[in-house]
Amino acid sequence: MSNALAPDLRDALIAELEERTTAPGFHYLDAEHLTELAAIESADAPILSLFMKLTPEMRVGDGWQIAFKDVARQALEHAHGQYDPADVQRELHRIEDALRRGIPRTGRGVVFYACEAIGLFRQFGIAIDIPSTSYVDRRPYVRPLVRVRDEHDRFGIAVLSQKQMRFFFSQIGLVEEVFELEGREILTSDFQTKDQRQDKQAEYRKEQAKRAAHALQLLAKKLDVRHLIYSCPADMEAPFLDSLEQHTRERIAASFQCDINASTAEIADKAMPIQREVEEREEMETLEQVQALLTTKAVAGLEETLDMLNQQRVMTLLLDDGQQIPGGIDRETGMLTTQTSGTLEATGNEVFPQSDLFEFMLERALEQGASLELVRSEAAQARMQDFGPAAALLRF
Repeated sequence: MSNALAPDLRDALIAELEERTTAPGFHYLDAEHLTELAAIESADAPILSLFMKLTPEMRVGDGWQIAFKDVARQALEHAHGQYDPADVQRELHRIEDALRRGIPRTGRGVVFYACEAIGLFRQFGIAIDIPSTSYVDRRPYVRPLVRVRDEHDRFGIAVLSQKQMRFFFSQIGLVEEVFELEGREILTSDFQTKDQRQDKQAEYRKEQAKRAAHALQLLAKKLDVRHLIYSCPADMEAPFLDSLEQHTRERIAASFQCDINASTAEIADKAMPIQREVEEREEMETLEQVQALLTTKAVAGLEETLDMLNQQRVMTLLLDDGQQIPGGIDRETGMLTTQTSGTLEATGNEVFPQSDLFEFMLERALEQGASLELVRSEAAQARMQDFGPAAALLRF
């Protein structure tokens, strides 16, 4: 990595980035969070997964209580006949206590996973609207979080000028400023000729561009951003891009025009359509990969994809996010099937029905370290019809 930043400034930025990933108020959701949740299973005690929308009115006093009571009632109804309602009520009390201590400062929703018997209590603030609902099962219900993370992938945003450089992180529907670097005023009065002044200004722009590139590389690495977009004066753009290391430059998705003094909300508004275009392009590119590799390292169709998941061969799982398909699971072996009853021919074991097979497919992919692509853009869903509701790129 370039040494354009002084060591003390570089260390300070790294410390800031590391703190950001663990700060409760920072909207950061990575693959490890999802993989860890997907691996959790309770033998006997219920795991409560609770999703609650937050509106401005709900932040005033105890305005959230009405919505919470509705979701709590739903959770108790889900427990009926499967788990002791008293066990679910204890988890609801734990969540209610957490909400009384303070709801998230920002965002439009909050998610809880709770099971005291196995030491589970997780809370995530979500910056986009989510429906208020709950699930009671032996495993956490992760599909809504997978959808949020997939739909709002990790973007790094740089807004640059000669005198100021601002860096942002964007995920789950919110843009947050991470850090800022100040430039300095170049006094050109000591240079007698116009050429000397222009040379000095060009030298300084190049220096600032290198500092910006170094800082963006730190952000990309520490926050594991998938895409980078930037706003930059024309006379800084070439040295800025040239100063990026190859693996960082490969993440550059687009540029846009933005005033250096724009508010975070204004930057978010300008960045959002670009992010949507990038995500749609990525969906289409992944589908084209499936088409190109169908005879070698890709499969299409629900049965074929399930077979590859059961063999642990999936590298990238693609699902049509507009569908919910019932299926079943052999709990002795963990094999997934489109069967909803009877005996699984491959094992001779009983099939336990599941209302949402896609949820288990997501969990299985996460357990295997596969990447996920939930197809939701109009163009990509139309293309997905050629493959059925599921497809996969394979490891081997």
